[in-house]
Amino acid sequence: MVNKIPKHRLRELREARKLTQQEVAKLLDIDHTTVSRHESGSRGLSPEDIQKYARLYKVESYELFIDPKDLQEEDEAESRTITIEE
Repeated sequence: MVNKIPKHRLRELREARKLTQQEVAKLLDIDHTTVSRHESGSRGLSPEDIQKYARLYKVESYELFIDPKDLQEEDEAESRTITIEE
């Protein structure tokens, strides 16, 4: 089982698409408690689960593992970098 998806990432993706856990469960043909456990990180995801969520949320599988906050911090750090040209 894979469980390195940032906490709240699945929930953020679900909420961005205005879906409930029950709706996601129905679309993925799983129990809503399983969706809840995936989102909380208390249950790991199989490679098949990852593919299902990625298809549902219309993202690449690797994007599930990216925390948008980390990308934002990285962009902010790069914008603070001063370049000196000679």
